[in-house]
Amino acid sequence: MLDPTGIVLTTSANPWRILVFAANAAGDVAPVAAISGANTLLSHPTGLALDQRGRLYVANEGTNSILVFANGANGNVPPVTVISGSNTLLDVPDGIALDLRGRLYVANRVGNTVTVFAPGASGNVSPVDTLAGPGTGLDVPSGIALDPASRIYVANTSSGAATSSVTIYAASATGNATPSATISGSNTGLDQPRGLTLDGAGKIYVASSALVSNQYRITVYDGAANGNVAPLRTLAGSNTGLSVPSHLSF
Repeated sequence: MLDPTGIVLTTSANPWRILVFAANAAGDVAPVAAISGANTLLSHPTGLALDQRGRLYVANEGTNSILVFANGANGNVPPVTVISGSNTLLDVPDGIALDLRGRLYVANRVGNTVTVFAPGASGNVSPVDTLAGPGTGLDVPSGIALDPASRIYVANTSSGAATSSVTIYAASATGNATPSATISGSNTGLDQPRGLTLDGAGKIYVASSALVSNQYRITVYDGAANGNVAPLRTLAGSNTGLSVPSHLSF
């Protein structure tokens, strides 16, 4: 993902770390910063998000937690905030997103839920909203994004291409809410999508991890897409270097 100054942030394993690269980085270059070490509490970090103060939010799958690091964090530094515990309902958190009010939205892959936390949430706190239930269409939700009106977009990884989907919800959706739109079907090119983001024009970009078929791709849809629709364009093939793409951002 990109921070507001154009710096690239990514997660990595062995050991778990968050690497920060300059915006113009290319080739075999060292990161300009790395958050790593026992004090960080990182354990299988996945989704990343930045708030308006430059603080970095990390979905920490390994311990069912959300870690928040200070602006400019580097090295073996502890998070300034941790959201964790039974009250949080976090269940393998993957994608995360922040709205303009600072509310935190979390896609829980195993829980099949989206949990929403108040600005400044910390500790073993309950979500202020939870999207969950058979009517939601959530099916291994992984990627999540919000548009300026706080409508909720979720990439559902599911178990294969046939049941993969992107579900879209009203900003006020909670509980067992029905999606306002669902992108799904053989024409969509979706194949176990995991990452999802929106551009400034409202187009939907989806990264398919394709864990079964190995047909990795990024597909782009009109913001009003619904049903078994073909993407506007597709990025795929051996020249792309794609391999199990997950989260993506502008």
